Amino acid sequence: NKKLCLMSGEIIAMSSPMTMMFECQDLAVASPATVSRCGMVYLEPQSLTWRPLVDSWLSALPPKLEKFKEQLQNLFGWLVPSVNRWIFKEGRSMVMVGIADTDSITRVSALMKLFDAHADEFQEAAEGETMREIPLKEAPLWVESLFLFSIVWGVAGVLAAPSRASFNLFFRQLCAGQAPKPYDKVDGTYGTPVKLACMFPDCDASVYEYTFNKSQGKWTLWTDSITTLDMRIPNDAEFANIIVPTIDTVRYSTLLEALVLHGKATLFVGPTGTGKSVYVQQKLLQGLDRDKFASLFVNFSAQTTANQTQEIIDSKVDKRRKGVYGPPLGKKMAVFVDDLNMPAKEYFGAQPPIELLLQ
Repeated sequence: NKKLCLMSGEIIAMSSPMTMMFECQDLAVASPATVSRCGMVYLEPQSLTWRPLVDSWLSALPPKLEKFKEQLQNLFGWLVPSVNRWIFKEGRSMVMVGIADTDSITRVSALMKLFDAHADEFQEAAEGETMREIPLKEAPLWVESLFLFSIVWGVAGVLAAPSRASFNLFFRQLCAGQAPKPYDKVDGTYGTPVKLACMFPDCDASVYEYTFNKSQGKWTLWTDSITTLDMRIPNDAEFANIIVPTIDTVRYSTLLEALVLHGKATLFVGPTGTGKSVYVQQKLLQGLDRDKFASLFVNFSAQTTANQTQEIIDSKVDKRRKGVYGPPLGKKMAVFVDDLNMPAKEYFGAQPPIELLLQ
């Protein structure tokens, strides 16, 4: 009869075209009555790999990247399976999403988002904008380098410091076509090792210390972008607000800016007191165009509820029309949620404020 019975006792009748679909990890807290009334589609996590995501992403490439589809497909098939296997077997991550099978899907999804955020030159120019034209001979090198950069920070970016040193050695061997056993033959590998046109410089610095410099068309150290002006501290600066530029401030601020400008959700994880909140606040307040972006800061605590979260966000946006809210016209809003893990879990293990953000 398609009736929705709420906890309050209210019953809402659903029309015939209406369908409700729920995606859940398990049925641990579902009653037999719920299970018997719903159509269940069970899918083993192992059967849904990251391949369909990649195929879907490759099929929607912009026209300028379409000619490099085979190159990208080979890079995915050659590098990603071995990197995922190494991270699962030997790496120690600061965060894991779900189980190992879904975690690898999340990593590859992050790789694609990071690539999109750094591939503006391959996008079609919007009306009134001009895009930099990449010489035809340099384009394959750009695609290759941006992909390597995206693997390091999208797939292996959450590795803890001790694991990063080991990953640096492994990834250099893998890119050179000399993957150590047992990572030379990994299930799911469908690409062919090729000689890379622009590999990371062979020196003591790790792959985490390099970025692909678009203006120079080569790999450069993150610290090379720190100028004398960046090191200058204003005379009236308060001690608590002084930030000394380091390799961490440069690379995390740069990654955050690229992802925010392209509308990609970003999660900063790490030990307490390492400056995560300060990096984000400085970038959102001083690093973004105030004419194009508005910022909203939300602090979570153990007592934060979903209603409070909704009220905070609603109070900072304008009502356009009935049921439609948004930032001031002509602007986008970047919402920064601090202490995301703090809300208390409810009886069934969910955290309502976070569930609200997921919508």
